[in-house]
Amino acid sequence: MATTIPRLTPILSSALASTLAQKHSYDALLVVYSKLAHVTGQAALSAYAPTITSHSKVDASLGSTVSLIPTPDAPGGRLILSPTGNLLGDSDDVRRFADAARKAVRRSKAAGAKRPIVWFPDSAPEAIVAGKSGAAAARVARDYAKSVEVALLGVLAEVYEPLQTREHFDAKGEKAEAFEEIGVVVPGEDIVELVGAVDEGRRVAKDVGGSDCERMTPLRSAEYIEAAFKGSDVKVSVTRDVEVIKKEYPLLHAVTRASLAVPRHHPTVVRLEYHAPDQSQVKENIFLVGKGVTYDTGGLDIKAGGVMRGMSRDKCGAAACAGFLKAVSILKPKHVNVIADLGFVRNSVGPDGYVSDEIIYSRAGVRVLVGNTDAEGRMVMCDLLAAAKERALSPTYASTPSRILTVATLTGHAVRAVGCGYSVALDNGPAREDGVAQRLLASGNVWGDPFELSTLRREDYEFVAPGASTEDVVQANDKPSTQTSRGHQYPAAFLSVASGIAKHGLDSDHPISFTHCDIAGSAEEGGCGLSLPNVTGSPVAAFVGAFLM
Repeated sequence: MATTIPRLTPILSSALASTLAQKHSYDALLVVYSKLAHVTGQAALSAYAPTITSHSKVDASLGSTVSLIPTPDAPGGRLILSPTGNLLGDSDDVRRFADAARKAVRRSKAAGAKRPIVWFPDSAPEAIVAGKSGAAAARVARDYAKSVEVALLGVLAEVYEPLQTREHFDAKGEKAEAFEEIGVVVPGEDIVELVGAVDEGRRVAKDVGGSDCERMTPLRSAEYIEAAFKGSDVKVSVTRDVEVIKKEYPLLHAVTRASLAVPRHHPTVVRLEYHAPDQSQVKENIFLVGKGVTYDTGGLDIKAGGVMRGMSRDKCGAAACAGFLKAVSILKPKHVNVIADLGFVRNSVGPDGYVSDEIIYSRAGVRVLVGNTDAEGRMVMCDLLAAAKERALSPTYASTPSRILTVATLTGHAVRAVGCGYSVALDNGPAREDGVAQRLLASGNVWGDPFELSTLRREDYEFVAPGASTEDVVQANDKPSTQTSRGHQYPAAFLSVASGIAKHGLDSDHPISFTHCDIAGSAEEGGCGLSLPNVTGSPVAAFVGAFLM
């Protein structure tokens, strides 16, 4: 179950020429660049300049698409050039480096390379801006500050093999990974260490989020996480007792009722805790709540017409939280405590399944009228959110600012609103004043893990307001979120009310910062044929930039 990334060997820029001279050490040179002149003008590549020039005369696509140029001067006889395209336009961003790096790795894999060198000769902001000054230079310095890190994360995203693939080949005594070693040309070794930590986190997130619903049942998800953090500074606690879950997290228990007939589908609640070694240096507490629905049938409001397919990925919110804690365990930040509560359940169909019209008391004592059993994610997170609220108010944490975040693949409306590849963040009043969503937006831009901002409005609270004296809040309407106005915003209002956080707004004596992150749009990337899409591990990188840097 190892999550170890392929061995990245840092090659300092000053040592590139001597490394290239030892052709037997590596078998391909991958160059990710923005301008071809920046490649041919490099002293370390002077021997390749005539070959590149000759190739450009017979291949007009050089400079616009990835190219493999056979040359005996390159390691393994393979020189692969992968252009980023323009970097200075209104909609250009650092993801161009990740995209180009992935294409280069894909081409080298197809060519049979096992030990490539990857180089980014003009990735530094000063090279990108090419003599410009003023606002243009400032924008580049800000948005491309992590261009090398993002490019390396692109490399590692391309070489990742899913957990079940690795397990399949391990059982056969074979290796799943195509690459034995990747040399990376960097200005300093600390970049490789940082990228390694982020990608270890993304690998945990992808292993949990991308595995099928039987490989990652709630119980097996907990087992994987326990193993992933063994020997680390992160404490792992797992609640498996169904009666304890029923008492402590009644809304989560309601979702899992139909699954209780199948013992291997029983729920778990996983808590991950990292406390900085010197609490006097801690500046903030981060409390995360993750949705871990290992399979979502929709419950008795069943997903029909083929839309159930892919619902093994409905655990990517909890998976991302676990992944972020994995990065935390490696980076060991001194300025922050991070605690995550992950609710792993299966939303099954059965005679004891919860139904619309039920009224269930939340952990916070709020009467919840169920409107749709396919709105189970907010039910799973609500009581965990209430528990996070209680901890934020407790003497242990109350003296330090706390930020609470829910992370979930919650609504199709989020995908419809912002498109694939983007997470959405919504702040309550205290979080808005603290600028939490803005931090995620800024970090996502720099780390190539983008967020869009939405706003929690009074209409969202009005939508879930009770219409009778029998309830305090309504969980959902009877329509899909994609057919509902403000379909990804109003669930945050429900979470706020049902957890009791709504009582801790800007006008409270004890305001609590709460940010809801809907990652339905960013959890997966494009699929291939009839297969399920690959999972991304988002928003681990954005969280690292926002809360650990």
